[in-house]
Amino acid sequence: MKRNAYILTKYTLIIMRYSSLFVLAITLGSTMIQAHPVEAQGLHTTLITLQVRNKTLQQVFKEIERQSDYRFVYNNGAIPENQKVTIQQEATIDEVLQDLAQRTHTRYKQVGKNIVVTYQPPQQPGRISGNVSDAEGQPLGGANINIVGHDRSYQTDGDGHYTFNIAPGTYTLAISYISYLTKHEQIEVQEGQSVQLNVALQPSLDNLDEVIVVGYGTQRKESLTGAVSQLSSADLEGRVTPNVVRSIQGMIPGVNVSFADGKPSRGAVPVIRGVTNSIGAGGSALVLIDGAEGNMTDVNPADIETISVLKDASSASVYGARGAFGVILITTKKADQGSTKITYDGNYSVNSRTVVPELVTDGYLWTTKFLEAYIGSRGVDPNAINNVFRFDRAWYEELGRRSQDPNAETVGIGTDGLYDYYGSTDWHSIIFKDSHTSQQHNLSVYGGNDRANFYVSGRFYDQDGIYNAGNENFKQYNIRAKGEIKVKPWLTIGNNLDVTKIKYHQPMVMYDRQLIQRQMEHQAYPVTVEKNPDGTWTETAVYIGWAGFVEGTSYQYNDRLNLRNRTNFELRAIPDVFTIRGDLTYAAGASFRDRLENQYNFFTGPQAMGTRNTFSSLENWRYDENYVAGNLTLDYTPNLGSAHDLKLMLGSNIEERLYKTQQTYRRGLLYPDLPSFSMMDGTFYTTASGGNEWGFLGAFFRANYGYQNKYLLELSGRYDGTSKFPKDQQWGFFPSASAGWVLSNEEFLANASWLTNLKVRASLGTLGNGLVAPYSYLSTMGISRSSVLIGGTQQSYTSAPNLVPTGLTWEKVTTYDVGLDFSALNNRLDLVVDYYEKYTTDMYTVGPTLPAVLGVTAPRGNNADMKTRGWEVSIGWRDSFGLAGKPFNWSVRGMLWDNRSWITKFYNATGLITTYYEGMELGDIWGFRVEGLFFNQQEIDNHADQSFFYNTDSRITAPGDLKFADLNNDGVINRGNQTLDNHGDMEVIGNTTPRYQFGLNLDANWNNIGFSIFLQGVGKRDWYPARESAYFWGQYNRPYSYLLQAHMGNNVWSEENPNPNAYWPRYRAYIAQNSVGTMALPNDRYLQDVSYLRIKNITLSYTLPNRIAGKLGLAGLKLYATGENLFTFSNLFNVTKNFDPEVIEPGDADFRSTAGADGDGYSYPMLKTVTVGLNITL
Repeated sequence: MKRNAYILTKYTLIIMRYSSLFVLAITLGSTMIQAHPVEAQGLHTTLITLQVRNKTLQQVFKEIERQSDYRFVYNNGAIPENQKVTIQQEATIDEVLQDLAQRTHTRYKQVGKNIVVTYQPPQQPGRISGNVSDAEGQPLGGANINIVGHDRSYQTDGDGHYTFNIAPGTYTLAISYISYLTKHEQIEVQEGQSVQLNVALQPSLDNLDEVIVVGYGTQRKESLTGAVSQLSSADLEGRVTPNVVRSIQGMIPGVNVSFADGKPSRGAVPVIRGVTNSIGAGGSALVLIDGAEGNMTDVNPADIETISVLKDASSASVYGARGAFGVILITTKKADQGSTKITYDGNYSVNSRTVVPELVTDGYLWTTKFLEAYIGSRGVDPNAINNVFRFDRAWYEELGRRSQDPNAETVGIGTDGLYDYYGSTDWHSIIFKDSHTSQQHNLSVYGGNDRANFYVSGRFYDQDGIYNAGNENFKQYNIRAKGEIKVKPWLTIGNNLDVTKIKYHQPMVMYDRQLIQRQMEHQAYPVTVEKNPDGTWTETAVYIGWAGFVEGTSYQYNDRLNLRNRTNFELRAIPDVFTIRGDLTYAAGASFRDRLENQYNFFTGPQAMGTRNTFSSLENWRYDENYVAGNLTLDYTPNLGSAHDLKLMLGSNIEERLYKTQQTYRRGLLYPDLPSFSMMDGTFYTTASGGNEWGFLGAFFRANYGYQNKYLLELSGRYDGTSKFPKDQQWGFFPSASAGWVLSNEEFLANASWLTNLKVRASLGTLGNGLVAPYSYLSTMGISRSSVLIGGTQQSYTSAPNLVPTGLTWEKVTTYDVGLDFSALNNRLDLVVDYYEKYTTDMYTVGPTLPAVLGVTAPRGNNADMKTRGWEVSIGWRDSFGLAGKPFNWSVRGMLWDNRSWITKFYNATGLITTYYEGMELGDIWGFRVEGLFFNQQEIDNHADQSFFYNTDSRITAPGDLKFADLNNDGVINRGNQTLDNHGDMEVIGNTTPRYQFGLNLDANWNNIGFSIFLQGVGKRDWYPARESAYFWGQYNRPYSYLLQAHMGNNVWSEENPNPNAYWPRYRAYIAQNSVGTMALPNDRYLQDVSYLRIKNITLSYTLPNRIAGKLGLAGLKLYATGENLFTFSNLFNVTKNFDPEVIEPGDADFRSTAGADGDGYSYPMLKTVTVGLNITL
């Protein structure tokens, strides 16, 4: 591994060195190269070397004459005699003369072998000013005025006014504004004179010329026949999040984004058109950042120019098996032509939890309910609380007495010499902060001209932790350096270097690596306290992990460095006809994870010490990854006349990835504050290593044809090979086709002036999925060490080889899509609708059950099929009107989509409903129907037998218990054999799949004031809380669990309050914890509706008018305030407010691989954020 580390470091340094030099050269070159009207036919080929310092122009001319065949001609006195210059460079005569022209106001004209020199003294600049308005005379603030052929552009202020100085001459101005037609005006400026130019822009008829990024290229929106959605950088403005994945949630129809929790490090790969792509090999969307595979959590959101999502097989076809489940193309910004600019964006945020559990923290009340729940289940008094703290009635009565005395001590000493606790401790307030902060800083420098451009940016993101101790902290650093240079008129080369560094320190519960909320449920009883009177830790503080947080010696530290460098070229062999493009990407990643777990002493009495954890330990994981990819494409676009459009592309792709891991673990830290393997004395240690290597090779094509901009056709395909399959199954061909009909260009709609665009499209295609483990087709054996001593030592042994599937090959994804694109009323109204069906076949799952005598499990193979159906709708309206003499521009866009999936093939001979089966809809919840609560014993006696369920140790049903429906009318309530043929009284009661997902965005801008609000949510989703979900079940789970505020009052049935309409049953412990408890098994009474509507973002901004910013020496200044996850509305809150409906699933696998067993709600909380920031451009 040291060698691997050396290699990674070596390559990283080499790439960073040369990439930095490349971008530096482009940066310097693009700021120095200027275009001047020098007639220099032939001068650009003559190379000279000048080393002159403080010489006159005449002396420079003589040196040029000495090194060339050219002679300078000028009149005496026509050039400055005393002006001296210094030139030390090797360049062409043309380049030298252009440099001299700029510095000395001289002009040069070649006449044969003579160079005629003239002098043009500096002129007084002229001024151009005016106003830009719409057709109705309303001013357009923020309109662009570009000087064609020059690297200069300006913007109007909030009143639509502009003014700038310029050298005398004749210029063409291009005035543009979003949703309006660009207008060109020629204007002549004389020395020292002002010229007034007022312009009225006409609304754009459509946005069909918008360029959409697609696979290995771009297409005009009008010519698209596949299902593609695109976001621009403007769509992401105002979103202050740790990573861009959190910003796109709900913004792209058909793209499902879900998070395990709210950690700043937490990302997600969006799932396109479905919730589960494959129940076999799995898989998610392929993410390409500037054409190179990458992680969405690594890219700097401020660097993003566009995000394109290729949803159907036709759009993703050129990516073959790598794009089986869609492709996300992220394109980062590059500089436009213009002078070098510097932009800084900084913000400061205050974060807080979206949900704060509503718990009862009064010690006496908690204990009273504990006693009620325990007796309700066991029938007798407890003698301990969780077998940890002694319980008896005398202590309980003393607790009641002290609870009435605000001055009473919370700790006493019992007759046994041990501490007795009488607290009312709010452990959540002790452990969690009410709020914490984060900050973000972005700095970018960019510029360029028609020969070169560069873009360099850096980002620093820092977020404090949610805990009051433990030093939780997340930091992310991003650096990007990219540039292009036109080395020849027909050749452009570029380089793009991206470096990401992430550090995350997290306090960790040392005991069983549980989440702290889970540990709190077990022992953070309100009656306990944090410390004993002598300052020692209580057993509770140690057990739940809080002592380790405070002492800072149990934690996990992640350190990750990713580097990706892409070098590309574009060779225009025949301009606008035949182009060759190629790129080579090298990516390297090194990740480290340290886990430190220590022992902590607690005191249960002044002289009674205990220890939680029998050992201390240190564990280190290292992950190394190297990735190389290359692409080569040939584009051919022949000119076939105005009626025909043809574009052909051929390409090839090669990828190789090497992944290695190394783990070291040892027990016995000598110094907890100085974790080091060399300072440990434990004899127990382990080491492990692993890794894999795979490669992909593919060739692809795409042909686009259009006739009269009415009839569109696209054919594409890819031939893929991978090392993951046996040789005779390694290759596959995956074709796709799509077509479109632009009805709005037909003659029969020519008079429909209200119609902008109407296009119908359809596509079909098949892609492969090769995301199985690299060595799945090989029989492997594991080597382990026996626990039996032979000859005084542990012997190694080899396990029996596993069976391998025969004919293992690609999973296949076939997609059918039909869509409609519509826009009208000068593009103010637009609508996009898609319907699709997706068939995933040959999924990599278990096969037929093998005879038990064989002694091994059945191998996985291509054994299952699934179908998905769905639809997407996106509708928008944008408009403007005058308000107080200024334009008020506004737009609204709504998105709604849905999908469902069914299993159509799966080996399940017995028809078990606890796994997949044919006909199953993914997400189905099987459960019981509840008719209500029993009112009296007679009702119980007349009802079907419910002894199958656990409600008390004696399984005796009483009034207030749940009453289940006898669906099969056999007089007994049970779940049968849990098969399709015999499922007792169970039926499908709900579904966990998020349905009817939506987003709604409203934007408005007036007088430099911007406002936007974005709503996101899910229209339908069911959830049944897991047995260990203590934030929902409380003491119905374990009697010593949390006491929920929702479980207080008239909404709980009791003998004192036999409310027939109570939602919660008789108060009994363990009925939500026992595997067959009346509340543990899913039923429709406690099935929760977790649909929600969330105000995802609100942003308010103010842009300083240009004339004021200019007086401050700035090119632009914007102030903004924004909020994320501010308000949430859900039917779930009618039952409990302890869960965020967006993140209800269990736990955080950062510490514990079996986090799902810990119960729903045990996760890092989601955060709502309020941010203020500013953006400055120089």
